[in-house]
Amino acid sequence: MNTYNMRNKEDFKVEDFVLDSDFRNWILYPEHSNKMYWTKYLKENPSKYPDIIKAKKIVLNLSRKTQEVSPERLETTWGNILDATIRQHIEDDQDNTVPLNAESTIKNFEPEYNRFLKVNQFIKIAAVLLLGVLLAYLGRVAFDEGELIEEAPLIVEDYSSPPGVKSSLTLSDGSKVILNSGSRLNYVKNFESDQRVVELEGEAFFEVAKDSSRPFRVKTGPVVTTAIGTSFNIKAYSGSSIDVSLTTGKVEVEVNFEEKTTIDLSPGEAVNINRETQRSNKVSFNEEQVIAWTKKTIYFRETPFSEIKRVLENWYGVEIHLYNESNKEIEVSGAFIDQSLDNVLEGLSYSARFDFEINKDQVKIYFK
Repeated sequence: MNTYNMRNKEDFKVEDFVLDSDFRNWILYPEHSNKMYWTKYLKENPSKYPDIIKAKKIVLNLSRKTQEVSPERLETTWGNILDATIRQHIEDDQDNTVPLNAESTIKNFEPEYNRFLKVNQFIKIAAVLLLGVLLAYLGRVAFDEGELIEEAPLIVEDYSSPPGVKSSLTLSDGSKVILNSGSRLNYVKNFESDQRVVELEGEAFFEVAKDSSRPFRVKTGPVVTTAIGTSFNIKAYSGSSIDVSLTTGKVEVEVNFEEKTTIDLSPGEAVNINRETQRSNKVSFNEEQVIAWTKKTIYFRETPFSEIKRVLENWYGVEIHLYNESNKEIEVSGAFIDQSLDNVLEGLSYSARFDFEINKDQVKIYFK
């Protein structure tokens, strides 16, 4: 009994079947062993059914008396054979029935092949439906992810420190701010991706967290102070000049009046910007005096009384009324560490020569 290697014929095409002596013998001179082999082959390789049909027709059209096929005939045959292959497989049922010949084997297998085509078509339809569901799911996921990564809306904070109250706050980037009495800070809560901007009215001391990719800018009217990682004081109360005093690091002060000017400051340097004359003046400053307020200290050094009045009103949250004030501007010096308003006025009265009355939030000063 001859044995055949079925695996070698799994990749056969029409021309391969025609040239295969086992296949030709099965078609032309069927033997029992051939019948067993090709029956099993068809069951295990249902996708080869169309090729076998074509190959059978070609073999039958060749002369049965011709034992060998001439090279010329082979070349002609090869040129007329279509290379069509269905590459799907289904499991077959075991069948021990041996057909009488190749014709009956092929004919009996036709229903099996039709079932193969139906199953194959079902698989294709199921694959299309599955693909549709998968695409819909991926679209939903992409939409959901789009919602998750959508940028949060900008939230603007408006932080104020009323007269008589000083406030400390830490911004989202880690920068620290001490806000003086009667001051206001406006800023985007989480800052933007490319910059950190705050708007100040009043006085504040900044300790800026370093972030080279996002400069820290403080806007005070026509002045913009830019820093990366540094500490500085800005005083910009309404109706008064703007003072930017640098304690550590480096800042760039941009003044925007009719003409824009830029001033770079180093530690110990300050710039005074007069809103009325629109002029700026770069000077050195006394750090103890400028940031004394952050240490609960009121520090006056030859300070005009008009400025002293403003400082005390903000510091203690009172309203001060002046009487018998002379036309000559009075300048006073003194330092008061965490003192009550009554003690501060008592100390100033000796130099400025005045009497005073305190009635809740109303203060009257009578110059002698």
